[in-house]
Amino acid sequence: MPSRITLECYRDALANANAWRRNPYRGKRPRVKKLSMLLHPGSGYRVKDEYVEIIGEIRMKIIGWDRRYDEYENREARLVYRDGQMVLWIFKRIPRLKPCQPRDVIAIDINERKIVYGDDEINKDIGTAVDRAYRWKLLAESLQRRYSSPRYPAWKRRRGVLNRIRSLLQEGWECP
Repeated sequence: MPSRITLECYRDALANANAWRRNPYRGKRPRVKKLSMLLHPGSGYRVKDEYVEIIGEIRMKIIGWDRRYDEYENREARLVYRDGQMVLWIFKRIPRLKPCQPRDVIAIDINERKIVYGDDEINKDIGTAVDRAYRWKLLAESLQRRYSSPRYPAWKRRRGVLNRIRSLLQEGWECP
C-alpha cells in the first residue's frame, strides 16, 4: 500500500478518535464497523474518462455519475466496501451563493382559526378547519357520553345511534 494512502487511513482514524474525545457524552469507544477510507484528490484518487484510479494500481469502472456537479472541483472521497462492492463517494465543493437583497417583506400569522398574510398594501386571511373539527369532536363526545353504559355498548346495538354516527361522519368528511 502506498505511503500516502496509509497516511490518509491514519488521518481518518485520528479524526474519528478526536471527534469522540471532544464529545462530552463519550459513551463507548469508537470501533471500526464498516470498511471505509478517506482519499484526497490527486494523491489518493484520479478520475479519468470512464474509470476512477485509486493510487496503488486499483482501477474501477464508473457505473453512476451525477453530471450536474461536473463544473465544481473534486474534494475528498470516501471509498466504502459494502455488499461485496466497492463504492467511491466523491464530495464536491460548491461555492456559497451571494446573499440577495429582498424586494419586499410579507408577514404571516398562523393561528388556530385563521392564517393571515400580507404587507403594507394587502391583508388576506384564510380560515382553517379547526373550528369544524372541534365541533365534530364535541358531537362525538356527547354521543359517547349519552349512550355509553358499563353493561353493554348501546351505540353498537341501536340502529338510531348508528345512523346518527354515520350521518355525523358523512357531514364531517364533506368539503366546505
